[in-house]
Amino acid sequence: MAKLSSYYTLCPLIDQQNLLGVEKDSKPGCVVVTLGKNIVIRYKLQDLKQLSSWSSSDRLTTQVIYDEIDNRYVAVFNENHIRVWNEHDSDLDKVKKHKFQSPFYTILRADQCPPILVRQNGSAASLSWALANRKSWNTNGILIKGENIKDCKLININKKLYLCMLTNTDEFHNYIMVPLNDNTYVEDGDNVTRIKMQRTSENLVGHTITQDNNNAYLLTLWSHGRLYSYPLIGHSAQPPPGNFLSVVTALSTKHPVIMVPLNNITIAAYGADVLEEGAVLIIYNLSFKLAQATQKLKLYTKDAKMWRVEDKLLLAANRHLAIAPYNLTPQRIEAMVGSSRHIPSGNDKVNGEDDIVVVQEMEIASWGTETTKNFKLPGSVPKELKKQLSMLVQDGLPESAIVEILIPPLVKSKDIKNIIWFLNNFGDIPEQLLVQLLSFCLTTSDDTFDSIQNGFTDSPQIVQPTGRVILLNSILSVSYSDVCLLTHLKASLGFNEILILLNYLRHTLDASQEPATHHPGTSEPTEEQLLDWASLLLDSHYQQYLLSQDPKICTLLEQLTAVLDLHFQFINDLETLRPMIERLRDGKSLVPTLHSSMKYYSIEEVKLY
Repeated sequence: MAKLSSYYTLCPLIDQQNLLGVEKDSKPGCVVVTLGKNIVIRYKLQDLKQLSSWSSSDRLTTQVIYDEIDNRYVAVFNENHIRVWNEHDSDLDKVKKHKFQSPFYTILRADQCPPILVRQNGSAASLSWALANRKSWNTNGILIKGENIKDCKLININKKLYLCMLTNTDEFHNYIMVPLNDNTYVEDGDNVTRIKMQRTSENLVGHTITQDNNNAYLLTLWSHGRLYSYPLIGHSAQPPPGNFLSVVTALSTKHPVIMVPLNNITIAAYGADVLEEGAVLIIYNLSFKLAQATQKLKLYTKDAKMWRVEDKLLLAANRHLAIAPYNLTPQRIEAMVGSSRHIPSGNDKVNGEDDIVVVQEMEIASWGTETTKNFKLPGSVPKELKKQLSMLVQDGLPESAIVEILIPPLVKSKDIKNIIWFLNNFGDIPEQLLVQLLSFCLTTSDDTFDSIQNGFTDSPQIVQPTGRVILLNSILSVSYSDVCLLTHLKASLGFNEILILLNYLRHTLDASQEPATHHPGTSEPTEEQLLDWASLLLDSHYQQYLLSQDPKICTLLEQLTAVLDLHFQFINDLETLRPMIERLRDGKSLVPTLHSSMKYYSIEEVKLY
């Protein structure tokens, strides 16, 4: 799964076109921002503080990068002058200039490699080699006449560095890939790979490169929303643009889209909203072919720029440089497995092209637990739910989506029996829905539970009637993510409801209280689950406990402390008994005999076979 946190502004942009780039700094968590033609600022991303800055009377024409090999900063001025300086230099005008014959396009950096200079004619070399051979450096490039660089980057495959460039002419785009020499990083002009990027009735709106351990893949997004992948190393079974991956529907492809790789299967993309209302920033999973996280923005900027630094995205749009933190967590198969089945229409074929194949036949895989062809719903399904459940399961919806569709109407109609059935038979209940059920259980009237009391009157006096206790125990027995649940507890559950629930947990954990009778067919939380819930409730409303002057709350907390102390003492007693239990298990005597105690040592015979 992936998550996008709320973005915040790093700095305003006077002229967005003059923002040349954002690069990693010498210190972790810091970046070098080349704000304009004459200004460079080092920022700390955590607290947005400026570490230092530089200015120059000469015009900057590339972003400033940090050379981690030689611990220095590098940039190009006036297209053909290079300056190299260190962190303590305050006046860039006093730094020596190195003049070259041909203009430069950019400076690139890769991990554990020196800075690579790229000229406008497509030739490249390392910074050290270029400074030592600036007069003899060949001015011939690898681009043809009329071809201009639009974007370029470095990729490292099997310890071999390649320069990749997107170029354009008056008619079409090319993607050029050329290996670099291992020592000088000069381009190998005899092994240039040129990929023609052209499709009938479609325009290129976005591109990026993802890579794994053995290969790199050129991802291209076209104006009809089609996303393609083309391997850059080795042979491809499909001609450019390569294999069709999916149709991107999370953003509009009528306008340019910026794409940045996050790992080998995940990319971040910025583009216009599909409804033409502002912009949208998404994290897209290439394996599951869906947007895992989405953040909407008020305005769309056509010439926006985006970079990735550590676990943050830096987006230059709407005259601001913003920071959007993101988090990639391990994939949850139960949350990801589902179906976005495409309904066939007459628009599937565009201009005779049939790139999208709608598969209507699905094969049900055997996971080792189901041998029949028909999927069986969990438990004894209530008759009133069987039809709806069958339809949702056939559509391929995961458990979390099914319960989000079916449980809210049951809450509205106060159908306690079927709500409990869902809680007992479905394991993936969204945390927000779980808190809503908790609030419903604690606040709804007693008359709602009359139909399921079945004559039991043994529920704790803290919570009545018995039907409410059964529903509450079922909710407390559901597994959850404590991080997600804590947020919804703070926002959706009132302090009075928290106190009622905390008092119930205290009563249930109290060993001195007579335990309630277990009702057949119901779930009851374990002691570990009760302790976890108590911990969450203390965390969620910690400030209210501190600020409250109610003596009843203080008494409740003291009682809870006493109950927990008894549990801790019981654990300590078990730890003391552990050696005795192990001796009993091994058939040894608990008390040493007089015969053995008179010896300075003893010999124990161990039977191996």
